Amino acid sequence: GSARQQEIDMKRQQRFFRIPFIRPADQYKDPQNKKKGWWYAHFDGPWIARQMELHPDKPPILLVAGKDDMEMCELNLEETGLTRKRGAEILPRQFEEIWERCGGIQYLQSAIESRQARPTYATAMLQNLLKGSSGGSLVPR
Repeated sequence: GSARQQEIDMKRQQRFFRIPFIRPADQYKDPQNKKKGWWYAHFDGPWIARQMELHPDKPPILLVAGKDDMEMCELNLEETGLTRKRGAEILPRQFEEIWERCGGIQYLQSAIESRQARPTYATAMLQNLLKGSSGGSLVPR
């Protein structure tokens, strides 16, 4: 890729969201919503950079822009309506803590190394992190 393509606009707004999801089939079987999962998203400007699904009954699903585009949200942030959903927006570290716990750093790192990850704010942050230290954390201490 060209050098310009690798350049990430670090001034772009980064926004993080979390919304509960319930599979329609489970809604009737589970009136107390114990089977609730969580859908997490990191938007780098208008487009999704990372997505995560936490399921009550199976391992978390991690997705990164580039490698997993087919499975990821295709709408831009405005179209998703997430910014207007009350309580959906979370702090960056609320996203990063879960992402790290689910192995997101390793997942994104291997996608970068195999050149499948599209350059986003998340890839730039991770590359800075890996350059600057041996094994670190994106969660502000």
